[in-house]
Amino acid sequence: MRFILLIGILFVAQFGEAQNDSDLFRFSKTMYYGTARFEAMGGSFGALGADLSSSQINPAGYGRFSTSNVGISIYGGATKNTAYFQGSYTEANKGQGGISNFAIVITEDKSEEASGFIYRQIGFGFNQIERFKNTFTYEGQQFESLLDEFSSQADGYFPEELNSYFAFSTELAYNTYALNYDNISNSYYSLLNNGDMLHKRTVETKGGIGEYFFSYSANYLNKLYLGANIGIRSIRYQDSYSHTETLTDTSNTPLRSFNYEYQYDTKGIGMNIKLGAIYLVSESLRFGFAIHSSTFAELEDNYSANMSATFQDSIVQISESSIPEGNYKYKIRNPGKIVGSIAYVFGTKGCLNIDIDYLNYKNARFKTTEDLAYTPYDYAYENEIAKTVFQDAVNIRLGGELVVFPGFYLRAGIGHYGNAYRKTEKVELNSDLIYSGGIGIKTKLCTLDVSYRHRSNKLNYYAFSNSQAEINSSTGIIVFSGSISF
Repeated sequence: MRFILLIGILFVAQFGEAQNDSDLFRFSKTMYYGTARFEAMGGSFGALGADLSSSQINPAGYGRFSTSNVGISIYGGATKNTAYFQGSYTEANKGQGGISNFAIVITEDKSEEASGFIYRQIGFGFNQIERFKNTFTYEGQQFESLLDEFSSQADGYFPEELNSYFAFSTELAYNTYALNYDNISNSYYSLLNNGDMLHKRTVETKGGIGEYFFSYSANYLNKLYLGANIGIRSIRYQDSYSHTETLTDTSNTPLRSFNYEYQYDTKGIGMNIKLGAIYLVSESLRFGFAIHSSTFAELEDNYSANMSATFQDSIVQISESSIPEGNYKYKIRNPGKIVGSIAYVFGTKGCLNIDIDYLNYKNARFKTTEDLAYTPYDYAYENEIAKTVFQDAVNIRLGGELVVFPGFYLRAGIGHYGNAYRKTEKVELNSDLIYSGGIGIKTKLCTLDVSYRHRSNKLNYYAFSNSQAEINSSTGIIVFSGSISF
């Protein structure tokens, strides 16, 4: 398995500052969140529109509004992770909560101009498109150790060179005396013996991706709807983990255990453009089509690491002044998207919609920063790796709404998000699946909606070259929405 995957793909924090395909994966594979109605129907609105979250799928969806609207949606829930490592299962839970959507649509009646355009809409607001708040823990016994990784990566380098090349890994182990240096072979060796190590790693992530947008749309003869959307993404990702190993056999060595900690923080701003159209073949049959440009973003990473080692008669720690810290700024391009949609409206009884997204994850790229405060870097190798490990993917969302009686609605949806990684990489063990449902009440002036959404996936987490844990993740989210027409 290549180094790119050895350092952890699910919630990765690196031993050094180099970016890799896990960063592209994290910011490229995003979901759709929004109003309770939108989420209850699986985020499937590409040919329906007239929802405050619909412009993130197809900007022409705002063209379906004939009145002005304003609304807000809040969510709450929890994520449960079950980690399987060396025959042991460990569970961890993390609460969720925040704003998933806020938007306002100003609709203007243009019918008196006799141009064919009946309404035009200007909209702006916020959609959350990914959430990183999570935690998981795994523990179990195995012979391979993180110290093996640290020692092997620095073989051939002298101790005085460690600060330049391995300040966040091998140098910490060397300075805490968990590793020693052999002058004859010019290599490093750990103070481990032939027994197993009891591993325990806890990973916690925070942050998310939010998109602020400005949208323009128009209604032509109640037949053709056109729209454009400019999105500004706010990106924040924080990752910290604590890795502890304890010797199960302490014979012939003074070392008893060690603890390695890593903190990683990424933030930045990105931009994209969306164009879309909805065409009504009839009042019942509707088609939608949208193109999402790549998202171009500039990110800044900040990272630090620490380590301590416990011996038979002492504990060795890194002094506060010697804790390594680093930062780097760079650019990324996330893949664009093509969205095709079809909807059928059953008169006043309800509707069905299906969206199909096509993404080419192989187009995700790194680019060096133009900030003169940072040394330029050629990402040719990393971009070539991205071409190798990523693949084309298709997302499918199906949603429906049933009018139980005028003003009261039942909704349900399902979403399947295709794998970004090739199967040979054994990273995404299955596709993301989303099941959802909800109810809504609508009057002439306002709507109140509630939904429940369940997301599940399974991935491999690689702590280092010979240490792999399987993470089963399950997230349940409830969304409450309210909107007013004016």
